[in-house]
This record gives sequence, structure tokens and C-alpha cells, in this order.
Amino acid sequence: MSTKQTLALSRTQFRLICFAFIANLVFIPSISTHVMQGTWGGHAAMNHLPDSVVSLLGFSVESYTLIAWHAAAALALAAAMFAQFVLAHREVRSARAVAVHRVLGPLILGTLLPVFLFFALALSLAVIHTPFNHVMFTVLPVMIFYAVVRALMGLWHGDQVLHADSMFLAFMLLESAPVYRIVMFFFLWLGGPVLAPNGEPVDGGALFRTLIVLALLTFGYWSAGRLRRNLLPLVLIGSVLALSLVFLPWSLAGAPSR
Repeated sequence: MSTKQTLALSRTQFRLICFAFIANLVFIPSISTHVMQGTWGGHAAMNHLPDSVVSLLGFSVESYTLIAWHAAAALALAAAMFAQFVLAHREVRSARAVAVHRVLGPLILGTLLPVFLFFALALSLAVIHTPFNHVMFTVLPVMIFYAVVRALMGLWHGDQVLHADSMFLAFMLLESAPVYRIVMFFFLWLGGPVLAPNGEPVDGGALFRTLIVLALLTFGYWSAGRLRRNLLPLVLIGSVLALSLVFLPWSLAGAPSR
């Protein structure tokens, strides 16, 4: 267990943050496909997400447009949060770094986070309809908001460790998107479907994504010797997953609606 820390984070936590941010490179094929073909999903037509029209605050919006806005908002938020972690790194910390860190904080809270939460919730509530995916895609932005509020409480009480651990939670949940993409790549590699016949992503993607992210968070907190202190958010996410598996219709290779 490492004792060297970065912004009250263990070395392992900081490495997980770096790995999670670099993992966004897995979206290059999806972005390339969207630019070249105007679709979202894999290269094969059978893996293209359906493009439907949804109602958003009284306006009709194409789901592809909503996905693009959500992706841009998530990437912008991830980049700003990653910059915060790097700026607060003890080996590069300077007066200028502290100043930029303090400027980025209000920008994240006042603009980037609300925009991301809006599009994330709009996507999960308006575009995704099958019960299991509906719940598991909605719990992510809700828990990210919870994590940021928890981080602010840490600052308010002068608890830098709580602040750092909470932002670690928020960032790793945000970066569950590339984890989800990697899971889907494995589904394709194993010859399984990534889309159910109804056009919804198979439930197995959200299931394994949640389990992997919970494992990474647990490992990160354990590496810092603070797993017990951060059990509540892990239990909350795990409980939502467990209750969904028990009470909602789901399928590893499908997305049943009832």
C-alpha cells in the first residue's frame, strides 16, 4: 500500500485517474464513424444506434444530436477535472497552478457540470427506455452530483482528504463511459451482440461497467487506507445495481422491456 500522496490521493488513485482519462482514446473509432457516416455505434450497420426524435423541454431533438452534445459535455468536464488533478499534483504545484485550480473550480461547478448533468439525464430519461439500462444510466449522473456535493462539503469543513476522495469518485464515475465502451468491444470480440433487437444497448454492458467501476473505486480507496470512510457511495451504487438485478427485467445479451 503506497504512502506517497498526490493532493491527499494515494499514488494508485492518481494512476487510476490518469488511466481513466487516457481510456477516452477508445472513443476515436466512434467519433470517426460519426464524422464520416453520421451514425453512432460500431462500424457495422447492425451496431448503429437508432436515430429517433425525442422531446426535450418541448423541443424535438434527434437522438444522435443529443448523444453528440452529451459526448462533448462529458469530454469537456473530464478534461477540466483531469486538469484539476494535475494542477494539484504536489510535484508541480506552484502559485500559478493554485490560481488556475481556483479558476477552474467555479467553471466546473457553474458551467461544465450543470451542462453535463442536463444532457446525461436527458439521454438516460428520453432516449433509453428499457428498465435496467434506464436505471443504470440514470444513477451515474445522480451519483456524480452527489460526489461533487460531498467534495464541496469537504472544502467547507476544511477536510482536504474528503474533498479529494469525493472528486476521485466523481471522476471515476464520469470516466465509466470509456469502461463501458471497452466492455462493448469485448462483447463484439466474443461474438456477442451489443444491441438488442429493439435497438437498445444490451444490459450486460451496463452491468459489467458498473462492476468494473466499483472494483476500481474500491481498489483506489483501499490503496489510500480509506475504504471504510468511503463505503457509503459504493454501497449506494451497489445497492441500486443489486435491486435492479432483482426487481427489473434484464438480460446479458438483450434489453427486455418487461
